[in-house]
Amino acid sequence: MRHLVLVIAALCLVACAQQSEFSEAVTTTIVDDGKNYTFEAGEGLYKVRFNYTGANWTHADVAAIRINTDQPIAILPQQYTQPGKMMPGATVEGRSIGKLWNQITQQEMARRLSEKGFFVLTPSIQMYGEDLNGYQGFEHFIAGVHKGNEHVQTILLTADAHIANQQNPLPGAQMLVTGTNPRNPAWEALIQKHIAPFYEQVGLGNRGARVRGGHSEVEGSSAAWHPLIERAAEYGATVSIMEVSRAIDIVEKAGSMENGRQWAAPLFDAIAGAMTQWACGKGYPLHDCQ
Repeated sequence: MRHLVLVIAALCLVACAQQSEFSEAVTTTIVDDGKNYTFEAGEGLYKVRFNYTGANWTHADVAAIRINTDQPIAILPQQYTQPGKMMPGATVEGRSIGKLWNQITQQEMARRLSEKGFFVLTPSIQMYGEDLNGYQGFEHFIAGVHKGNEHVQTILLTADAHIANQQNPLPGAQMLVTGTNPRNPAWEALIQKHIAPFYEQVGLGNRGARVRGGHSEVEGSSAAWHPLIERAAEYGATVSIMEVSRAIDIVEKAGSMENGRQWAAPLFDAIAGAMTQWACGKGYPLHDCQ
């Protein structure tokens, strides 16, 4: 256990050092489009200005956030909260694991993508507040970056609950994508191609890319959406919340959520590889481009 704690701490230090390095080298500009925005949230690289009326959860009325980098941009959000807060995530044997798993996946993906040459942003709900107002700033920031830059990919890796409900009718591994904006089938297919061997190896099903569902399973339905996905996808559909699997499956296969870091390493490699191939196809000279 002590060794595991030290490993996690070391990875956190690496991620923090990378973010510090990026913060010194890269700046962002909130584009002045002549509009007055009511709300401002976040600090530094993570500042955002936006309007929100509560009338349209799928639209982001946000100022574009331009990042002065020649690197492709990857956003790896951390949206889960502490138990008792707004979104604690899945529970396994009475333990809330949403934030833990999201932190693990964010750290692992940030390290891989940074090494490949991406400029990585790691916004967390804690930066904006673990309440409804905080989620508005958090989700609008992601949308603002998509609005202000040509090549942005956003992926949030989660562990699904195992009890179906109206908002989550089909628990399990799946790639949730936009249900209200034009999709990007080439991007979805590329990621699915890369991750298929992992799911075959571990013996878990993967439903592939699909709209979130909830109130509707119909593609394009105004009821089939997730606000984080839809708000960013309005400005570029390369955004997904990916359920790695049900949380109980990770514990069963890996022994614990903490051990899932090593168990899912081939999946993290595969997703990073797919994102790199996509960026290479857009003309970015990353380390792994052929």
